[in-house]
Amino acid sequence: MLDVKRLRLLAELSRRGTIAAVARTVGYTPSAVSQSLAQLEREAGVALLERDGRRVRLTPAAVQLVERADRVLAELDAAEQELAAQHERVHGRVVIGAFPSAAASIVVPAVKKLAISYPELETTVREHEPEDGIPLLRAGELDLLISESYDDIPPAPAGGLEAHPLMIEPMLLVLPPDSSATSPSDLPDASWIGGLPGTQFATMIERVGRAAGFTPRIVHRADDQTLHLALVEAGLGVGLLPALACPPDRNLRYVPLEQPRRHLAALARRGAARRPAVAAALEAMRSV
Repeated sequence: MLDVKRLRLLAELSRRGTIAAVARTVGYTPSAVSQSLAQLEREAGVALLERDGRRVRLTPAAVQLVERADRVLAELDAAEQELAAQHERVHGRVVIGAFPSAAASIVVPAVKKLAISYPELETTVREHEPEDGIPLLRAGELDLLISESYDDIPPAPAGGLEAHPLMIEPMLLVLPPDSSATSPSDLPDASWIGGLPGTQFATMIERVGRAAGFTPRIVHRADDQTLHLALVEAGLGVGLLPALACPPDRNLRYVPLEQPRRHLAALARRGAARRPAVAAALEAMRSV
């Protein structure tokens, strides 16, 4: 009998490419992952991995096994969720992954509500950016993952997952307190704070500038909102952040924009929302 957890590791290896990457994704040591895969080979009775320098390559038999395993794991998840849905009692464990601003503003208040309403439910919060959290969600290490997207910008690929909308929020120009700007078009020569290259956030800022008739002069790049705010407060640039990331007690001026907007959603494996615990967590986040 093939072990389900080891099949998940093999499926993750097919997506990530290296044992080290799999270990980082699932929170195991590389040695533990290697040992589990070696045990899976013994259970299967055929070679599943070939060494290619420091990397490992899946054999044709392993590729076929992963294709079947993905279907089997999806069915097992669905079966667990259907069984759990038959019990009205909200209990067990839910693990929620979220990036910092969403975690602080949405997830933490929701977890507090859940602790009061459902004392038998254990809720765990883990900090993850959507790009890093999606493999963990697929692997079963997370039950929910907060994702973000912006108007007219393709979101991070999340094939096979369900998106449960939570909220839509405006983007705000972040300006020094003495700035008189009222829109991006007033800031063609400003020093802008951009996002990290290749991220949706970076693309969004560049598109805002182009829509206003100029190419933003990106002087600083910051993904962390604390650094972003500190740079503007020090007079070193202007920025653009979602409303959740703009605390009112900073010595800054905020100007809301009609476009673009940020969309927040909770990603889950297919059918997971039928589990009472996951459904309760989603409802608590929506209410927040």
